[in-house]
Amino acid sequence: MSIGVLDRLEDVEDVRKRVADGLTGVSRVVVVMSGKGGVGKSAVSVNLAEAMAMQGLSVGILDADLQGPTVAKMLGLRGRPVRVAGDLGLEPAACPSGVVVQSMDFFLQGAQALDWDGRDGAGATLRSAFEHAALADLLGQTHWGELDLLVVDLPPGADRLPAFAQWLPGHLGEGLAVTIPTEVALLAVERSLRRALDLRFPMIGLVENLGTSVCRECGVEGPLFHEASSEPLAHRTGLEVIARIPFDPALSAAADAGESFLQTAQGAASGATGRAFFELAGKVAAYDRPGPEGESW
Repeated sequence: MSIGVLDRLEDVEDVRKRVADGLTGVSRVVVVMSGKGGVGKSAVSVNLAEAMAMQGLSVGILDADLQGPTVAKMLGLRGRPVRVAGDLGLEPAACPSGVVVQSMDFFLQGAQALDWDGRDGAGATLRSAFEHAALADLLGQTHWGELDLLVVDLPPGADRLPAFAQWLPGHLGEGLAVTIPTEVALLAVERSLRRALDLRFPMIGLVENLGTSVCRECGVEGPLFHEASSEPLAHRTGLEVIARIPFDPALSAAADAGESFLQTAQGAASGATGRAFFELAGKVAAYDRPGPEGESW
């Protein structure tokens, strides 16, 4: 990576320009965020991208979780060699659906962990700078080509969206917040949303995941969590719950197998979970991003 070494760290404006150049052919960037791990954010990112591609759009995914990338595994792309498209930059890996993917996973061997610190831990104080540099490179030095939509799967943490948003050109970038209906998750997600709203980053809405479950045997949908509702959070933040995604055991089985859930019989639009993902895709497609004078920007 060109800015992943201390003596080659670049001026922020230079990096922003390179990222903007790399995203010239990308019409929209949807950043999927959550302040809490374990809420199914990557599953939402992957299946949103797949649903959009199945509707005829050209779609890419950036797995922005450098420490724990999972998108390549979920889409059956692990082990793909890193390819360079000549002077155009890094070549993303393509799924059978046509969705193209970039991930730190492609740069690691097997279960190798990403290590910025070194054996003596001396690099720990520079970890944040290294991560920002590497993420900017994955975003800006990948040859995305012409895309209708680039989905970015952020790692958990209230600071992740502001850190990522600094690289995006002003006309790109919309957020989608994923939560599950528990008080612990909602608290963490609200912290992240507050940061996004303080940044005036346009937010499409909230996705409530795992609120219900689809029975593997009979296909009936029933409650999974009973602890809390996402509606009060939506009210406090001025957002809408635009999708409720039921848990389906077939979804996790497809992810483990590296297969597209929405291409399976259980994941088709006739099933509750598949239908929810296609409805989410419709809401994202219909979202009208506010201009610079809008309330959210």
